[in-house]
Amino acid sequence: MDPSGYLFRKANENEVESVFGMVLGRMAWMDDYGIKQWNVTGYVDRFPLEYYRQKQREGRLYVLVTPADCIVCVGVLVEEDFRWGDDKAPALYLHNFASDSSEKGCGSIFLQEAENMAKAMGKKYMRLDCARDNSFLNGYYSSRGYSLAGECVHGLYEGYLRQKALLP
Repeated sequence: MDPSGYLFRKANENEVESVFGMVLGRMAWMDDYGIKQWNVTGYVDRFPLEYYRQKQREGRLYVLVTPADCIVCVGVLVEEDFRWGDDKAPALYLHNFASDSSEKGCGSIFLQEAENMAKAMGKKYMRLDCARDNSFLNGYYSSRGYSLAGECVHGLYEGYLRQKALLP
């Protein structure tokens, strides 16, 4: 358990719909704040509810929960990502990362826990991508040590590939 009382763990089967609801809620938040990201790129078509069910069955869907077991942050952690081409560096990749916008700091806790997990797995890098035109989020990832490592396009989504070195 994290010192703040949060618990980072694999999602249970009965939590998948809540995870998907958090993603949909984050998309609505993007609409409210004029952010053009998942909400305008056909995200739900590429990542429907069944995608999250499959990731949960594979043991790749993770949640951060409060002491009362309320989900406040979600993400999918995988060991391969086609967006990085034929780069076979040992890395853990974070996808479908969403948090409860009213639970300040939970995204940072989730990210730290994912990095800890990657280190424990002997991974050299933690990797993720971020929309090119989301300057706030790009700045956030830069401040956490994630450097630019390339670009990616997935359907209508255009993003930057970012990585953080974990092991020497």
